[in-house]
Amino acid sequence: MDFSKFSDEELVEFIEKAKNELLKRRKSKWVHFKTDGCFTPKFGKAYVAKLYLNGDIVEREFVTSNGKEWCKKGKSYKEDWDVEIFEGDVIETRLQTGKKFDKREWFYVKNKELISLVDLDEAKQFLKNLLPPR
Repeated sequence: MDFSKFSDEELVEFIEKAKNELLKRRKSKWVHFKTDGCFTPKFGKAYVAKLYLNGDIVEREFVTSNGKEWCKKGKSYKEDWDVEIFEGDVIETRLQTGKKFDKREWFYVKNKELISLVDLDEAKQFLKNLLPPR
């Protein structure tokens, strides 16, 4: 296919159609996440979120949990999530209570498996290189 014969508008339209077709072909898998014992929200609540880029800013789409089970004295809780993941998704979780720092984890989905990422910067870089963007 000789792309030099297309106008800029036609190429943009072609790219959008190709991205939409790739999105339709993605296969999903369900993954279960849960807090590690009773979670104390010292650095924020427990959560699972899918990450997206909006320009150069990372945005989070929080996944609704299956509900909380309160532990002793109602200051900590157990919580779990069922998440549908797709190839190329980037996930952020806070499932453990940190004593001195926030214990968040980042993952991307490859071959229907969760692959660990080092930090939010690596997750952001992965999202920048990901095709197709959302």
